[in-house]
Amino acid sequence: MTKPATQCLRFCLLLIICLVAFRAQAAVGYFHLPPYNPCPIEKSPLLNGRIWHNQYTNTTGDQFFLTNLFVKGYVIFNGVKYSNLDLLFDIANDELILKTESYPIIMLNKEMADSFCLVVDNRKYFVINAGNDTANILRGYVNVLYTGPTSLYVKFSKKVQPLGSDGKNDLFIEEQKVYLKHDGKIITVWRKKDLYEILDDRKMQIINFIKSNKIKINHKDPYSYIRVLKYYDSLMN
Repeated sequence: MTKPATQCLRFCLLLIICLVAFRAQAAVGYFHLPPYNPCPIEKSPLLNGRIWHNQYTNTTGDQFFLTNLFVKGYVIFNGVKYSNLDLLFDIANDELILKTESYPIIMLNKEMADSFCLVVDNRKYFVINAGNDTANILRGYVNVLYTGPTSLYVKFSKKVQPLGSDGKNDLFIEEQKVYLKHDGKIITVWRKKDLYEILDDRKMQIINFIKSNKIKINHKDPYSYIRVLKYYDSLMN
């Protein structure tokens, strides 16, 4: 074999080895491809919304969930997932806000937003759109805290208290309503007693579980219900 042919063969073998190594590394996660969006943002259906303006510049506090800074997250919009978005969740107006580099800040079209997820301080918060049917207890954007045979939902909101604590400026007051899905029904939970009544078929076991594990259930912290609900669901299996 001539020297040029030998060099060509070596180059081809090296190229094959590199391609095999790349595929192997990609398979175990060493290479991270950017999130996939169905189309460029300038053509995205996400932009089918209203331009957002902050109407609460003279109100103490803010209208947002957890933070007034844009955070990363994804949106399921008309059945399609859009990732790596800059989002704000306005719980005073029950609107999801999107920021892009090339367009004004907009409120997403709520009729097409199925659900979304926000990442705040490395923690994920999942929110569904429960719709606007006034016959349903759950409406609008609702946080999903736990899903199983029994599920836990929270509706976070903020309202403006005119001339708040200082008597000069309006003040945002946060409120929340806790809901439990049990036996196919959505039931409002106002206090720990309601939880016992809803899960009455395992009431004593739940009470003993709470006492033995020193669990403190606080209605102001809906996440405190999760461990109890997981235990209850385990009893039903």
